[in-house]
Amino acid sequence: MKSLVIGSTSTLGKAIAQALTRHGPVQLAGRREADIVFDLSRLDRPVCGQSFDVVVHAAADFGGTEPDDLVRAEQVNSVGALAACRLAEQCGARHFILLSSRWAAHQAQDPYYGIYALSKRHAEEVVSLYCQSRGLALTILRISQVYDSQAQCRIHQPLLYAIADSAAAGNTVKLYGSNDPRRNYLHVDDLAEICARVAEQRVEGLHNCGHPEDPRLSQIARAAFEAFGQPVDVQFLPDRADIPDLPMFACAHALFERIGYAPKVDIRRGFELMRAQRGMHG
Repeated sequence: MKSLVIGSTSTLGKAIAQALTRHGPVQLAGRREADIVFDLSRLDRPVCGQSFDVVVHAAADFGGTEPDDLVRAEQVNSVGALAACRLAEQCGARHFILLSSRWAAHQAQDPYYGIYALSKRHAEEVVSLYCQSRGLALTILRISQVYDSQAQCRIHQPLLYAIADSAAAGNTVKLYGSNDPRRNYLHVDDLAEICARVAEQRVEGLHNCGHPEDPRLSQIARAAFEAFGQPVDVQFLPDRADIPDLPMFACAHALFERIGYAPKVDIRRGFELMRAQRGMHG
């Protein structure tokens, strides 16, 4: 199986590409550090000149609130996903895998709803239309919040890494408000393994891809202190605004059964991996 991963500088893209190497040759597409130059923000047709069996689209724009942010996110995430489908077809691929997000299911009344959520939902819709009309097998993985051991995902998961930093230093983890919301964090190693198995087995359909466990923030903080070998010290700040709950995210147990793999890195193990990584570099 020959694979092309779109997202040459993405933490997710690089991890998935590495996992796919055991099934055959893998190349990367993107604006920089890529085997194939491919810019999601441009509409000109890229020159591929190679054939691939599967294309994994792992790149995205996270948007913002300014008008330019809205336009860019919609262009990259929605129209860019169409361009990725066209690239896959040009390369002769018969299977297209879109890494979407749990936010794609969120509605306007949900916390943190914005152009990222909306443009990812648009991406799912236009890619479904393209693949159905062009005879491409399609898999959409709606992934939960992804983190890694090297803190490459810090910009997207600041709360999780702030908890890790406080626990590692033996400082109090301060949680705003009185609410103790649940979160679903998926380690990038688990995501890469799931994606590689989906590609190898050519599993199609829309699947929620997260960790089977949804710990509360206080449980996450406790796991961090335990992993870093520090006394547990968690404090809620009731005078601050509550951290909101997120909409329910039903994990794809049927997918895990089909591919013979479920996420193995729980949040405690994730923090242990962070501690080991920090020990190597500090």
